[in-house]
Amino acid sequence: SRPSRHCRKGAGEEASEKRKSMIRSRTVKIINILFPLIGIGVMVFYDVCDTVCSSLQGTFLGLDLKWIGILFMTVLLVVALVPVPSARWGIRAGQLRTMMLSGALGGEVMLVRFQVVHDTYCPFCLVFGACILVLFISNYTGMRRYLVWGAFLAGIAAFALFFKGSV
Repeated sequence: SRPSRHCRKGAGEEASEKRKSMIRSRTVKIINILFPLIGIGVMVFYDVCDTVCSSLQGTFLGLDLKWIGILFMTVLLVVALVPVPSARWGIRAGQLRTMMLSGALGGEVMLVRFQVVHDTYCPFCLVFGACILVLFISNYTGMRRYLVWGAFLAGIAAFALFFKGSV
């Protein structure tokens, strides 16, 4: 028995879906390049600026969070820019991006909590966190859920154990 007319996709619908998928893929690629650049710029500006948030400081394993943020976004940028030689490496790059963004999102939850508890807000930190959130949301559909939750919870745990902040 043939499927009904309503179940079959015509060539036009398939082409339209393929076009939408290509546009979405291109948009995510642009986001994966643009937002790490914004994050790097925000952290560099935060490092040279000594007025707005000079009293709010933080370290992770003894390293200044600004430099960790710059390194983090640089790695994400490299992952987005370097062409993958095979599908296998593409999958690994996607898993690395998933772990990094999910773990960072968990860390950002703890950093925002720190700001709320101390009623001191850093616009640079919040913009950096927004960059991570945008990157996470744009890449979410391609992420493995168990990896997302594992890395997210690991990020929360790591920041709970190794973050030192001062106001």
